[in-house]
Amino acid sequence: MVGFTSYNIDNDRRFKRALQTAIKRVGDLRFVMGEISRDIFKTTRQNFILSGSGQYPALSPQYAKFKQRTYGFSPILVASGDLRDSVTGKGNSDTVLNIGKQSLVQGTKVPYARYVQEGTVKMPGRKYLFIDDAQADRFVRMIDNYVTSRLEVLGNAK
Repeated sequence: MVGFTSYNIDNDRRFKRALQTAIKRVGDLRFVMGEISRDIFKTTRQNFILSGSGQYPALSPQYAKFKQRTYGFSPILVASGDLRDSVTGKGNSDTVLNIGKQSLVQGTKVPYARYVQEGTVKMPGRKYLFIDDAQADRFVRMIDNYVTSRLEVLGNAK
């Protein structure tokens, strides 16, 4: 399998509990996983709009000059746009998206994606794939609402 970069949310206990409960109660979560995927695409898009360093370490002066000469003025995370397009729902051959009955895998196959996300010896990481607390809360609500509506349809609501 081709390597890819993705963000693992297993460390969010509350989300993981909600997911496990939902799986036990309704089994097939493809619909809500699709909704969560669209939310991730939308919020990730915002990370690629930032022009100044802001939440990201500034570019080195040498790279900033090279980038301006090569790509013109563009947001800090955008050079060619390949990485941005692969993780923001534009859909290209580098997009990784697999929505399963009980899982969601979303990321990118862009070769340099991991270096941007995690950094290197010479370059600090500039995380573009992450889920903040507000998103985690929203995902838990989405899953809860989906389970409730499915159980109502099936006549099993509490």
